[in-house]
Amino acid sequence: MKKSNLLLIASLMALTVAGAANAQTTAAAAPATPAPPTPPTFGAAIPGQCVLDEQVAMGTSKMGVAAAGRLGQLKGVVDGELQQQAQALDTELKQLQATQKTAYATPAGKQAWDSKGEAWGKKRDAFQAKVQQRQQEMQYTQQEVMSAIFSKMIPNINAVVTAKGCSTVVAASSLLHYDTTNNVGGQPTQSTFTYVNPAMDITTAVVQKMDSTGEVLPAFDRVSLDQQAGAAAPAAPKAGATGAAPKK
Repeated sequence: MKKSNLLLIASLMALTVAGAANAQTTAAAAPATPAPPTPPTFGAAIPGQCVLDEQVAMGTSKMGVAAAGRLGQLKGVVDGELQQQAQALDTELKQLQATQKTAYATPAGKQAWDSKGEAWGKKRDAFQAKVQQRQQEMQYTQQEVMSAIFSKMIPNINAVVTAKGCSTVVAASSLLHYDTTNNVGGQPTQSTFTYVNPAMDITTAVVQKMDSTGEVLPAFDRVSLDQQAGAAAPAAPKAGATGAAPKK
């Protein structure tokens, strides 16, 4: 393994370990955001036409907040695991760099050092593969959780639609909207403004209905692709079957 390659890898490892800290520093140094524009005055609400922001409903419901907290815990475990391994690789890399000059003084020493360098490279490759796997696992987990929340939300949407007499329900994401940043308690808060008469928006009503049921999302853990890889798969999928996220 060439010294130039080791130096490049060292830089990449440093970026991996310090990425989150750099992101926080960048966010802290961001300039003050301008005041949001004055909202328009809407015309009369269209009878029978309702609007629902599914993402906001899922994210602000008690079930969604609890799910987000759990996903944050799982991500924290993953981040801790990967950072610990990244730091171990970085420490080993520095040891290799510190001993290279002395080791290269003799052919036997050079051969031994090169073997250690190759072994380190395999560890690095395995680490990079694990990083990708953990990212996929978190994505699959979030997809499953969001799907479960939405399934439990449907009966509540139906109840609100019936109570409000909605003839059609339009997704808020399909309407003209823009993102804005508000300063709440000294902290920037991201929100979306949608061009629709608020009287047509049933999002809050759906959240209130969902929260009133007291239903909670079953406990869940991170989807494990290790278990998927280790599971036997003797039968081929049936014709016409569609792919799905791996199951826990």
